[in-house]
Amino acid sequence: MVELALVIVIIGVLGAIAGPRLFNNSTFDERAYYDELVTSIRYAQKVAVASGCRVQLDITATTYSLSQQALQAGHCDPADASFPVPVRLPSGEIMNGSAPGGITAAPAIIFVYEPLGRTNLAANQMLTVGSRTLTIQAESGLVVTP
Repeated sequence: MVELALVIVIIGVLGAIAGPRLFNNSTFDERAYYDELVTSIRYAQKVAVASGCRVQLDITATTYSLSQQALQAGHCDPADASFPVPVRLPSGEIMNGSAPGGITAAPAIIFVYEPLGRTNLAANQMLTVGSRTLTIQAESGLVVTP
């Protein structure tokens, strides 16, 4: 009987300490959003290179979106500063996203990928998503993750 009571107490203590950690998905949500954002930034660069049109990324604390210049007679106007066309995935879905609750990205930034894959950033830009960081290299457009 004593052994049974001891086992129940141990299970109760483990449940009180380990249980919340097993059911807390914030670490997984943070990693998923971080990976989604990295993939979206890399996709924006590929779309800019493949299409020959500049692609703008708008990253806020809780959302991101990709948009592209409109084609005129099959070409993009390099002087055009508007980005009215949302970038779409091959499935037709618009490329944008929202962070899960409690996950934020900083700083908020808007930048453009040029048709050669470079950005219009003056210097390399570090972006923090929760506890994770990534760096966007200004000259090459490369996204560097740890």
